[in-house]
Amino acid sequence: MFRGRRASNVVAKSRLQLVLVQDRAGLSNEELAQFRRELMDVIQKYFVIDESGFDVNYQRTDDETTLSINSPIVVRREGEKGGQLARKSS
Repeated sequence: MFRGRRASNVVAKSRLQLVLVQDRAGLSNEELAQFRRELMDVIQKYFVIDESGFDVNYQRTDDETTLSINSPIVVRREGEKGGQLARKSS
């Protein structure tokens, strides 16, 4: 009965935290989206990642903001600037 209400509470809290982080950091929605894309680009220079699992979370407490990045790695890239894919040796 309360399952939908609880889920909407979590979503609302997450949105409020994002708004607070944006306010504190001075970033617009577009700038935060660009920041996320640029983070993914940098990570992809070194790793092949599962983009569908890539997630950036911002959490704010009274006196600090925490940035958490979850990026499932498929394989490490070898070489400078993401050249060859790493191969497992048998």
